[in-house]
Amino acid sequence: MNSTSLKTGLFGYIIGISLFFFFLIIAPFWCFILLGTISVFIFLLQKHKYLKLILIFLFCFVISSLRIHYNQHVVNSQNIDFYNDTEVPVALEGYICNEPDLRADKAKYTICTQKVLLNQSNQDVSGKILITTKRYPEYQYGEKFKIYGRLKTPAIFETFSYRDYLSRYNVFSVMYSPKIEKIGKGAGNAFFAKTYEWKKSLENKINQIFPEPNSSFLAGLLVGSRRGISEEVMENFNIAGLTHIIAISGYNITIVIVFIMGLLKFLPRKIGFYLTIVGVIFFTIFVGASAAVVRAAIMGILGLIALNKGRQTDTTLVILITATLMITYNPKILWYDVGFQLSFLAVLGLIYVAPFFEKWFEKIPKTLGLREALMMTLSAQITAVPIILLNFERLSLIAPLANILAAPFIPLAMLFGFIAILVSFISFKLSLLIGFFAYICLEITLKSAECLAKMPWASVGIKNLSVFVVIGYYLLLIGWIYWKNQTKKFSINL
Repeated sequence: MNSTSLKTGLFGYIIGISLFFFFLIIAPFWCFILLGTISVFIFLLQKHKYLKLILIFLFCFVISSLRIHYNQHVVNSQNIDFYNDTEVPVALEGYICNEPDLRADKAKYTICTQKVLLNQSNQDVSGKILITTKRYPEYQYGEKFKIYGRLKTPAIFETFSYRDYLSRYNVFSVMYSPKIEKIGKGAGNAFFAKTYEWKKSLENKINQIFPEPNSSFLAGLLVGSRRGISEEVMENFNIAGLTHIIAISGYNITIVIVFIMGLLKFLPRKIGFYLTIVGVIFFTIFVGASAAVVRAAIMGILGLIALNKGRQTDTTLVILITATLMITYNPKILWYDVGFQLSFLAVLGLIYVAPFFEKWFEKIPKTLGLREALMMTLSAQITAVPIILLNFERLSLIAPLANILAAPFIPLAMLFGFIAILVSFISFKLSLLIGFFAYICLEITLKSAECLAKMPWASVGIKNLSVFVVIGYYLLLIGWIYWKNQTKKFSINL
């Protein structure tokens, strides 16, 4: 299969996944009938290039229906959510099977259930629940419990579906203020236990080196934790259009990659490329390798490939394959994971939009990758703005300015913060000195967001944005990119 056929099939699969989430999926029996029929026509029409591409698109489109069908959650007595919304409390046994979400005034724990107590007898069950309880006592990953309380179905609010949000983690039940009795420990995966333990020690190091709110901000940038960030800071970032940088994402990692490549300019390009990938992998492992960080690293490496290859065709194929693998593993991220959406769009912006702004930034020095970081920031905003509006219901009118101001300082803050943490294991005093440079960069970003957020008409609320408006925006953007590329080809031919 050539590159064009493969890309066509991947597009068909991704579009199918997106549509079958909201429309009636095809029954498996008819899927197999259709796949067999389409396969025959593909074989018979091999010499008809465009008809073959349409059939490949349809073949993968139908496969996506099968994936959605087998991803559907079916409730039965073996699933814990079968006992949701009952009139009486339930008693169950399980263990913490995900990273604890510890906040200032409360804690949230994901529990993998094993048994439910019914009529003085234990029945085996499976499934995850999310419990919300007091901040203290503090519990750890792998600890086992007996839990007593009312199971509820996650709520659906006017502008937000908590049920859909949790479903991407395969959580279909919640419990508030339960009675908890610890009965053991050592359950779960030993690797994840060590990973969460290490991540917590890093967060403690950050809190020791930096004051608030800088420490919470840096924890978001480095390890993907937003728990300690105050509502005031979040509001400032929301108004200024900087929400996407406050937690680690493909956008953040790509900026850091550009910065590292700027530092390695003295090396041959190929060597610098591979050293940067090694650096990203090391960084991912060091900060705990959580799902958000791993995804951000993958998207960042894709951005690095885009910068290194400079060929849209090859890079697009790599991105489509990566996205397809991620979506196949968990189809819900396509619609319910804003982090995935923004990271994916940021990389697409880097590939397709950023090249058109090269002339705009010709006078900006390439030192430390500053020019590339600014181009990437602007292009990421252009590709991501409809998703930001859909999820945050606010259009920041000063977002372009805010992002350009923040772009030089985010990679510096992450770099010096990362080095400060490393050094703190050897010399705490020296880590404070290095951390001071990260503190300055964080403070400038925080103060910039605060000042810009106070400006009149800094942002306007946009509620109930139509999906058709979003589709129209992306169709216009695709048309603009196509027109610019055709104009560029015409100029080259002349």
